[in-house]
Amino acid sequence: MVRTKIIATIGPASNTEKILRKMILSGLDIVRLNFSHGTYKDHAKTVNLVYKLNKKLRRAIKVMQDLEGFRIRIGRLRYPLNLHKRSILYFTKENIIGENNLVHLDYPYEFTIFKRGMHMYINDGRIILKIRNSTKKVIKSEVITEGILDERKGVNIPGAKLRFSSLTDKDKKDISFIIPYSPDFIAQSFVRCARDISYLKKIIKPRLPNCKIFAKIESQEGLKNLNDIIRVSEGIIIARGDLGVCVPIYKVPIIQKEIIKKCRLANKPVVVATQMLESMVKESLPTRAEVTDVANAIFDGANFVMLSSETTIGKHPHKVVEMMNKIIKYAEKYKNELDSFLI
Repeated sequence: MVRTKIIATIGPASNTEKILRKMILSGLDIVRLNFSHGTYKDHAKTVNLVYKLNKKLRRAIKVMQDLEGFRIRIGRLRYPLNLHKRSILYFTKENIIGENNLVHLDYPYEFTIFKRGMHMYINDGRIILKIRNSTKKVIKSEVITEGILDERKGVNIPGAKLRFSSLTDKDKKDISFIIPYSPDFIAQSFVRCARDISYLKKIIKPRLPNCKIFAKIESQEGLKNLNDIIRVSEGIIIARGDLGVCVPIYKVPIIQKEIIKKCRLANKPVVVATQMLESMVKESLPTRAEVTDVANAIFDGANFVMLSSETTIGKHPHKVVEMMNKIIKYAEKYKNELDSFLI
C-alpha cells in the first residue's frame, strides 16, 4: 500500500466501466469530477460506475467534486479559431457564437476593469493576448502568442480586480446536484480568502458532515491569504496551471514547496495538480522531467497527486495511473529508507 494517493479526473476517455475498472486495478484512489466540463448526465454516470465497481471489486474508491468557481471563459465558437501573431481579436459581452475575430467572454460585469496593456492568458497560458483598449461591452486585444482557440477555455487576466461572490450561481446548482450522491470531497476553485471556504462549509456540512472541503490555490489573492485558507480548509490543492499564469512560472516550484511545508506544519493534506504526466496524453511513456516532478512532490510530503487531461482525453488512462503508481511506490520506498537511516 502506498501512502500518496492518486486522484484522476474522469472525462470522455475514461467514462466507461471497462476503462475505469482498469484504472482502479492500476492504483486509482479518488475519482475527480471536473464541473467546469461535462454534463450532469456524464457526472451521474461516473459516480454510479464508481459505486458499482466498488461493490464488484470490493474497493472504496472515493469521489471528489471540483467546482468551477469564478473563472472567466471563452464562449461558444462556430469552429476553432487559428489565432496568428499580431492579429486582432475582439471580445464581447453579447452571448454570440464566436467566429472570425469576434468571440464571447462570459464575465458578467463591465469590461472597463480590463485595462490597456494587461495580458490575457487562455488555456493555462498556451495563448497570450495583450489588451489594446476596452469599453463596457467590448475588449480589443492583440495576439502575442498564437495558437488554436477552442470554446469554453479558461481566461486569466492578472491584475484585474474581478467582482464575484464567494459562490457562483452555477456552483450552487452543481452542489445541489451532487449532494444526493454523497461525495467524499468537494474542492472550491479560485479560493481568495478564508471566507470563501467558510461559506462553502456552511452549505455543505449540515447535509454532508463527513465531506471534506478542499481549497484550490491558483491566484495571487489566494497566495496572499494562504495561512488563513489553510486554517479553515480540510485540504489544499496546488493548482499549478492557473497558478503558473498569475505568478511568473519560474516561481511555481518554490511556491509549491512552501505550500506543502505549511500544510504539513498545519497537519492538513495537500494535493499537487496539473501537468504531472502531461506527455502521456499522447505518449505511452512520460518524460524524465515529469517522473522527477512527481517524485519530488512525494519527497516534499504531498498526500495526493492529481491527473487531469492525462485521464480525461488521453489515449490510455489506465497506463497513466499505472505509471503514477510505480513512481509513487519507488519514491516512497527511497523516502522510507532515508527516514529510517536518519532516525
